[in-house]
Amino acid sequence: MENNLLKNSVKKISRDDIKIAVHYIDSNGNKLADSTVLTGHYLDNLTMPWKTIPGYVLSSIKNFQQTFIPNSDGIYLIYFTQIAAPVIIYHRNTMGELIADPQYITGDLNKSYQAKPLPEAQNFLVDIPEKVTGRFTDKVQEYEFIYDTMQMADYDIPDNLFIKTKNNVPVYDQPASKSPLSEPLPYDTIWRVFKAVRESYNDAVWYNLGGDIWISNKEDITTLILSQFSEKQKLLNNPLAANVNNISFTYSVINSMDIERNVQVPFNNDQNITMWETPYGKMSEERYHGGQDVYVKKLLQLDNNSVWALLDNGNYIESKYLNF
Repeated sequence: MENNLLKNSVKKISRDDIKIAVHYIDSNGNKLADSTVLTGHYLDNLTMPWKTIPGYVLSSIKNFQQTFIPNSDGIYLIYFTQIAAPVIIYHRNTMGELIADPQYITGDLNKSYQAKPLPEAQNFLVDIPEKVTGRFTDKVQEYEFIYDTMQMADYDIPDNLFIKTKNNVPVYDQPASKSPLSEPLPYDTIWRVFKAVRESYNDAVWYNLGGDIWISNKEDITTLILSQFSEKQKLLNNPLAANVNNISFTYSVINSMDIERNVQVPFNNDQNITMWETPYGKMSEERYHGGQDVYVKKLLQLDNNSVWALLDNGNYIESKYLNF
C-alpha cells in the first residue's frame, strides 16, 4: 500500500503541470508584446524566452526564476525606451568626392534597416559594402557606395556656338572638376565654344572655351549662335593691334615681347600639344609632341592673363606647354 502511494506521488509531480507566464512591459507597466506561457516539469530548468523589442532595451526582471516551480504572479521583463543611433550612408565618386549629401537613416533600437544606393545612379555603381543590412544600435553605423560618375562622351555643337555670361561664373581646367580656376569669367561677356562633352551620370554638358578652360552648362550662362563673325577680326582701340592683328576678337592683348629663339616641348607631357591659328580661335590639325623643338617669335599676354607663343609658322601655342 505504501509503495502504491509513493508511485502515485512521484507520477503526480512529474507531469507537465507547471505553467509560468512571462510578461513584457515597459517601466510604466504597459504591455509591449504578447505574453509567453511556459510549461514544464516540476524543478526542470526554465529557459527564459527573451524578446528583442524595437525601440526598447531590457532593464530589469521581476520574479526571475531558473526552474519550474509554481509562480502565480509570473515573470516580468521590464524594458526602457532608448533612442537608436543613426545609420549614415555616403555616396562618392571614384575620386572620393561626395556626389550627394550624406543620407541619415533613423529608426527604433534593434529594428532592422537596409542601406541602398542612389536610385538614379545605380548603373554607375562600382563598389558596394559587403553587408547592407543590419539593426539599429546605440552606435553610429556608416556605409559607403562608390560610383563611376566621371564617364564622358563627346557632345555635338554647332561650329558657331558661343556662351554669354549672366553673372561672374567659375571655370575649370577640366570637365567635372571641383576646383575652379582663380579667375572667373566676368559678367556679360561672350566666349566662343570649341568643343563640348557630356557627363553620362547627370547629363551635365561641359563647354571648352579654348585650351584648358571649361565651363558647365549648370552655371549662370546662356548659349547663342553668332552667324557672322571673323576669326581674324582686328582688335579695335588696341595699341598692339598693328603688331597682332591675327587674334580672336574675344580677347585683347595687354602685353607682348619678342623672343626669336628655339624652344622645346617638355618630354614629360603625356599628350600631343594643340596648335591654334589664333589664341582661342580655330585649332590647327597639326600637333606637337614631347621633345620637339619649335621656333618662337613673340610672346603675347591676353587680358585673361594667358600667355601665348607666336610660332614662325604663324600659329600659336600656350606658353605653359613649352620649356623656356
